[in-house]
Amino acid sequence: MPFVTSHLPYTPGRVGMFARSMHQHHHMRRRQDQNENDITQRPMATWKSYARIILAHVSLIVLSVVYVGFGAFLFYQLEQPNEVEVRARNIERFNIHKRQMIDHLWEMRSSGIGQHVVEDMAVKYVDNVTRILFEAFDTHCIGAKHLRPGGEDEDYNWTYMTALFFTTTLLTTIGYGNLTPVTGRGKFLCILYALFGVPLILITVADIGKFLSENIVQLYTWYRKLREKCSKQKYSVISNKDDKNKEGDLNLDHLENYISIPIFLIVAILLSYITFGAVVLSMWEGWDFFSGFYFSFITMTTVGFGDIVPLKREYYILDLCYIIIGLSITTMCIDLVGIQYIRKMHYFGRAIKDARFALVNVGGKMVHVPDLMRYASVLQQKYGQKKTHDTIIVKGAYAPKDLSKIRFIDFGALASMESWQSLWSILTGRTQEVHV
Repeated sequence: MPFVTSHLPYTPGRVGMFARSMHQHHHMRRRQDQNENDITQRPMATWKSYARIILAHVSLIVLSVVYVGFGAFLFYQLEQPNEVEVRARNIERFNIHKRQMIDHLWEMRSSGIGQHVVEDMAVKYVDNVTRILFEAFDTHCIGAKHLRPGGEDEDYNWTYMTALFFTTTLLTTIGYGNLTPVTGRGKFLCILYALFGVPLILITVADIGKFLSENIVQLYTWYRKLREKCSKQKYSVISNKDDKNKEGDLNLDHLENYISIPIFLIVAILLSYITFGAVVLSMWEGWDFFSGFYFSFITMTTVGFGDIVPLKREYYILDLCYIIIGLSITTMCIDLVGIQYIRKMHYFGRAIKDARFALVNVGGKMVHVPDLMRYASVLQQKYGQKKTHDTIIVKGAYAPKDLSKIRFIDFGALASMESWQSLWSILTGRTQEVHV
């Protein structure tokens, strides 16, 4: 027997060790499977959660920037060759006509032709030159500076920087109009490009404006808490632990999120930014302060008359940054004002149908009407005087005792026979059948 046991593959001790190792391996495998199935065991890291939130907003901004830059490249490639060709052709035409006029008038003067004949011919040449100039200006490719000596070396209207300025003002719906596509392909591209680009840029600007409005609300909340802390004013909400499980209890914890931003603060933010832009643009462009303020206001409101536009191309990138940030601030101000005032203006003088969504300013906090009514009901039940009467109060809708006598509700034809019969039945206490 010792021989058999010594030559077996596993001795009794080895068999026990093997069984224990298999049991431990199976237990570890089961715990690993449980860990894989338990999705709540390992919470996501904080930076990952923030990255997931920020990624969508950053991706939207990057997509908008790429869309604007690629569109500027397309417009530059389509419009600049046409501008080069049109400018060269019109300048050459103007120079040829100018030389012909000078040579012809000189020959007529040298040959002894009468003064009145020379003057008549000069008037015709001047009329032709005027017509050529107007036709050249109508191409939007030539200005007065291009017709002066050395005007051929002036910068073209369509460069990549000006195309970038054009696409940005196009998609933000400002549209100054100082630079427009003149070719058929450029106009067709403008339609398709704006069809998809305008919603994209408006969504991006609105997203940035929403981000700014949330931060303004947060900063104003911190300011109010700091002011209350400094003034040592303590506000407490009446609560009772015994009433937490009651049906009529009110939870006011969420009311801290409703912060009323003063309208003068919102207007001050917008006017401060416009004033800052007026000062900076006056330094860049050589404008006076009022012209800079006028341009900033027209731009921030997306009116874009185009009577005053930036001309210093080296500052175009800064101008575009100022415009985008300004539009976001304008959106932020509209968002903050809209939450508090537009709804009030909309329902002014009207019947409020969705009263449960309305907000009431109570002690500087915005409270929903149903929450206010429940809170008043709780206070009435706890501290109000109870009247002794035989009427049984049942929770629910109010049912008047004389409901059976009210035969018609919201009946429009008050002067009809049915209305008089119903009125007579109410006064006499008799019920009558109304025949329609």
